[in-house]
Amino acid sequence: MTLINKLKQHLSDSQITQAQLAREAGVNAGALSAYLNDNYKGNIADVEAKLAAYLEKKAVQAREFVEAPAFIETATSRQIFKTLEFAQIANCLATVYGMSGVGKTKAIQEFAKSHANVWLVTASPSRSSLSEILYEIALELGISDAPRRKGTLSRLIARKIKGTEGLLIVDEADHLPYEALEELRIMQEEAGIGLVLVGNDKVYTRMKGGISPSHEYARLWSRVAKNTSIQKTKKADTQAVAQAWGLETDEEALKVMQSITETGGGLRILTQTYACRNGSKRIWQVD
Repeated sequence: MTLINKLKQHLSDSQITQAQLAREAGVNAGALSAYLNDNYKGNIADVEAKLAAYLEKKAVQAREFVEAPAFIETATSRQIFKTLEFAQIANCLATVYGMSGVGKTKAIQEFAKSHANVWLVTASPSRSSLSEILYEIALELGISDAPRRKGTLSRLIARKIKGTEGLLIVDEADHLPYEALEELRIMQEEAGIGLVLVGNDKVYTRMKGGISPSHEYARLWSRVAKNTSIQKTKKADTQAVAQAWGLETDEEALKVMQSITETGGGLRILTQTYACRNGSKRIWQVD
């Protein structure tokens, strides 16, 4: 089968567009179209090398990896759901914090997808200042022409979310400075929505210092209605993942899986390991 026929077969089987294939292969969309129609006049050798490499990569992925389930409901995800539901219903401030890799982000993403008026933004080193996190929230709300002035932007967001009975979730909230947290707290109270800060232990420990009336975080701490700590992967979480992959009856596999999830980044590492088609054989040989 010629390379052109292989590409056409791949397009048919995978149901991706030519534009997507071109992006993934690193070739110009017009060049790909011309090549598939056997009338490309440019550097054919260069285009064919990239397209052949693309097909080889896809073959390796199909041979060695399996697609992980989009979402696996676990005991931890249900615990997080309850906190999110509470914050939205009670229009209050809550936190979800703890070890990385235990499924916090996947849980809040799933909740945001399946509930109305839930907005999810992620802070980062470059999106942690007050103006940047407000801009992220504006984009999440669909305000594409958002102003960059902090005061104007904050008032615009508050008007947009007021009366919605909504929930704002900020992932990686440990990146946010005091100024940004205070602004979000005031906005949450003025708009009458729920606000959940998600991240590592810093999300909690910084505000807990506010137990002292003189501490700068005191106003924040006094308004936190619920703190949910996730410090390790639960055994039930491991079992849920095993069931999703059809390994729940393999006792040896379950033991090794549990040992993997007890390390930092537990569920994340386990899911990445499971991505290997032969992972169910290989990971049980871990020393």
